Amino acid sequence: MSSRDVAYTVHPSLGGVDISSDATVLDPNFLTVADNIEFLEGGQRKKRLGTQIYSTSTANTNPTYLVSSSTPVRAVADFWRYGASLTPTQNLLSVAGKSIYGSTGDGKWTAVTTTSSFGAATNVQTVVTLAGDYAVISDESATPIAYNQTTLSGPTTGSAWPRFTASSYHLNRLFMWGISTAPSHVNYTAASNILDSTGTDAGNFPVGVGDGDRVIAGSRPFYAALYFFKGPQFGSIWQLSGSTPTDFSMVQVGYGAPAPNPRVVVTTPTDVFWLSNYGVHSLQTTVKFGNVEEAFLSLPIQKLWREDMIRRDKFDQAWAFWHPQRSVVGWAVYPAGGTQQQWILMYNYALSDSKPGGRKYWSIWKFPSFGLTCGSILLLPATWDALVGRSHVTQPAPMLGGDNGTVYINDWANQTDAGTAYSAAVRTPVITRLETPQGRVPETQEKVFTGLVTYFNPKGNYTADVTITVDRRVLSTTISLTGGGATLT
Repeated sequence: MSSRDVAYTVHPSLGGVDISSDATVLDPNFLTVADNIEFLEGGQRKKRLGTQIYSTSTANTNPTYLVSSSTPVRAVADFWRYGASLTPTQNLLSVAGKSIYGSTGDGKWTAVTTTSSFGAATNVQTVVTLAGDYAVISDESATPIAYNQTTLSGPTTGSAWPRFTASSYHLNRLFMWGISTAPSHVNYTAASNILDSTGTDAGNFPVGVGDGDRVIAGSRPFYAALYFFKGPQFGSIWQLSGSTPTDFSMVQVGYGAPAPNPRVVVTTPTDVFWLSNYGVHSLQTTVKFGNVEEAFLSLPIQKLWREDMIRRDKFDQAWAFWHPQRSVVGWAVYPAGGTQQQWILMYNYALSDSKPGGRKYWSIWKFPSFGLTCGSILLLPATWDALVGRSHVTQPAPMLGGDNGTVYINDWANQTDAGTAYSAAVRTPVITRLETPQGRVPETQEKVFTGLVTYFNPKGNYTADVTITVDRRVLSTTISLTGGGATLT
């Protein structure tokens, strides 16, 4: 090495995927591909966990249909009821066809009720709201149902509810919207009695009446307030604050970016996120100003919208979920040309900087063997240990509904989707930018590639395909993760 030669070491890809920027000028800390991966606390990447069928079958490879293989699962929920004894009892819920199913966690589903009208419409948005000792199940085609793990209220007893598409539980009341006879209103029940929507303590309030939009979506309680999203034309965001009907206040806090359906809004302890026809957005309450700021989060993956790589015409069926343990939110969408929701756009909000221009941690989870129609977070019951042969008690995991009538549980170490293998992939940008303590090395300066080192923490007998391209010369190898290393040739 001559005296003018300098050795540089580049540690790339500690950020998320950025498919919107040109790969030749992209910061090495970003990725151009991040399929089926999740991020650890330091930004390291690992293959996402696998998916099991919720079934008593130990093989866990054969579907267990709620109704049939042609009847999609429209809603799932983990329903905990405390009752008068304050002893929690768990009941898993699912909705398929015109039936509601329950499970005690033993991998079996039992029909709770069947109604001729519930779920009669095609592609309806079925929503389950956990409201104290009730699970409230609603869609646009039938009178909503309130279930307390024992009895039903609503279509059989008459609850005086209006027909609504979605609801939120706040201040011991049920707030309802998507009311066909009052599309720009939000109704609320009496305090401590969600079945009473006509009493003296119940009521409703207008939300931007006459603006040409209707209330489409709402949040769960966030910093003692609810947020409502109007659309589908112009879009506006409204905040409901106050603690009683006498001091309820509804004010507009944003505009634009309307939510396409009630299931794309997800509330976390630190933020409210939603998907629109324009991208993914954030609603942040700031202590300094005491108001709400809109933040555009999807710039690194905006190419998905700009070049129609996802089907916005199917956003009426999109849905979102929050995984508290992994600090991620995800939106299930149709890929371009797809007939199933097989992609989940995953955003790690704990690692990301929500400020404009801040580093974002995005990845795309892909499910090639089935479509996903709904999802929720489940606290796995003790009986699940025997079904999968692995202790996973007290660990929250995504419960996913399939378009094939099957309910799945994600977050399992087998890293197959119901017995079907899947691959994870990451790809760095073209590494022409070198940063040194002395500053950036000019891109025009000649550089010589000398070697590549990869680091793995193998979790089983798997392989990793490593490919690099240097001056259009492709070098590749397959590395066994059972131990040892490999040399690129």
